[in-house]
Amino acid sequence: MYIVSIIGVITGGAGRAGKDLIVRIGVILAILAIFVPALAAAQEPAAMALVRKNYSGAGAVTATFDLNIYWNVRERDEKKSGELLVSPGNRFRVTLGREVFVSDGKAFWQYNERNKQVIVRNFSDIDPMTVPSRMLSSFLSSRKFVEKGRGAGTVELEWKSAAGEEFGDGYTAITAVIEEKSGTITVLKLTDKNENVHTYTFKKTTFDKPPKDDVFRFTAPKGVEVMDMRESNASN
Repeated sequence: MYIVSIIGVITGGAGRAGKDLIVRIGVILAILAIFVPALAAAQEPAAMALVRKNYSGAGAVTATFDLNIYWNVRERDEKKSGELLVSPGNRFRVTLGREVFVSDGKAFWQYNERNKQVIVRNFSDIDPMTVPSRMLSSFLSSRKFVEKGRGAGTVELEWKSAAGEEFGDGYTAITAVIEEKSGTITVLKLTDKNENVHTYTFKKTTFDKPPKDDVFRFTAPKGVEVMDMRESNASN
């Protein structure tokens, strides 16, 4: 699969929080994709054939999700909810709380309701590593997952980093719960090197039902400042 958490302004006028959130959104769906090749060489649950089909990147994926972030240093939890729509051709729409990130494959819109601001960029100006559809290939890694348990029609898979193992995304452990009959990932738990834990609970996931094209374009609400970086890029 491909994606998705994204905020602030990405590069050239963005805060670090913005870039970090973009990376997380790419990670959401991209991490889903790593289960596909990682279990290919080993004996795996039959549901993995469906997982490969569902998250291959060839079709559309839509889902709502709840995100719980445990911040280790602060010893507190942060909760958010969102929705993602991803379609072939670098098209996606991700909503996370009061922020919206949209791409039609040519332009990229980043809207922050709290700041009342929309940033518009050329899609080609975005770091490829942060784009949902392109994150797929970067996460086709050699991670080896093992079956941790079964119950209520689901199978739980787990990966933990070994000594000296490095994948560049900062995660040391990943757990996923998969519905055996549908091949849908319902829970994704990511633990990073700082022991922060991101737990995504996916709901209402559907496959191969492409949204209308206008979903992948963004119209700024009235009274919102629009910063079109495409014009400034052209002038430069």
